[in-house]
Amino acid sequence: MKINYNYLLCILFILFFLQCKKQDDSTDAYFPPVFPEKQEVVTKRLNDSFIFDTGLINFIDTFIICSGKTDINEHPFHLFSKKSGDYIRSFGQIGQGPGEIILPVSGFSTDRKQNKVFFYDTGQFKLTEYSLYYTENEIAVNTKDYMLPPEIRNVRSEMFFSLGNNEFISAYNNSYDTSYRFIKTNIDDTISTYNQYPKLNEPEEFIRVEHAYFSYLGRFATKSDGKKFVHATQGGCILEIFDCSDRIRLLETKRFFEPVYIPPKRKDTMYPFVQVDPNSIHGITSIACTDKYIYTIYSDSRGENEYNQIAVFDWYGDPVKLFSFERGIISFVIEDNDKKGYALMRDPDHDVCLVSFDL
Repeated sequence: MKINYNYLLCILFILFFLQCKKQDDSTDAYFPPVFPEKQEVVTKRLNDSFIFDTGLINFIDTFIICSGKTDINEHPFHLFSKKSGDYIRSFGQIGQGPGEIILPVSGFSTDRKQNKVFFYDTGQFKLTEYSLYYTENEIAVNTKDYMLPPEIRNVRSEMFFSLGNNEFISAYNNSYDTSYRFIKTNIDDTISTYNQYPKLNEPEEFIRVEHAYFSYLGRFATKSDGKKFVHATQGGCILEIFDCSDRIRLLETKRFFEPVYIPPKRKDTMYPFVQVDPNSIHGITSIACTDKYIYTIYSDSRGENEYNQIAVFDWYGDPVKLFSFERGIISFVIEDNDKKGYALMRDPDHDVCLVSFDL
């Protein structure tokens, strides 16, 4: 029998192509993001007189809000002018009484339409609302406490966000058997829950390790209009985009870098503790969103890192732009017009300073 080698090679090539395409189309495949545009950013220092802690930053109206301890008072929140960086006032009381919260303030969110700041106090299982308003040319603050539905009782404050109109989205209350991965609620009732996770490589009997990876190493932020949110991981990078305008619904999953984490010595524990592996790509460590884009503190390297890059993705999870900064970024926020941002950064003396930058 005469063998047509050209025909055989053609068949083998087609089979190889189909196999490669099958791998490329697999939902478990990882593809590093390729940014079509890169830009270096120059920052402007806004305040030289205030000693900042490594807290968080956000904004309302014409004010920048920073959280953290300071050398001038015991309040947890501090207001600065967006334009000048001048310190305006501090607010919030520390304690366990009405309107008082327990430190540290590891996360807070805002309702920019109503000039409100929200902090979920995990230690006291309550939500504290700060309403900012003008009175006699000064900024006054009213404080109110809420007890929310029990499903979010143990949620961490950095995993709690306002969606506006007294609706909230939260993630991970550290109770595997009685809670959900994401919960949308109002003041009185739970609206929607979601408890699905991207599959990793642990055997089914150790699925709690996978869930712990997303809980401990996940980052979370909401779109400005409150209709979508994004979740991403460090120690590798998996980015997920959700719709929460009504029910919580997964829209997109992007697998950029495969997770590499240190599993617990005992994988069958109720609450396994997962850590970043030193050989893992850093991924995404912080997120800030506008209605148009997702901004992330991002690193595609291993080992020591200054976290001096902000990667931008659209709301389909596709890479848009990569910004490089002269120093590491601790926390940041972007104006809704996508033209200006503010950040807490390390200065050359390793002190934390307040800066602004143009995009």
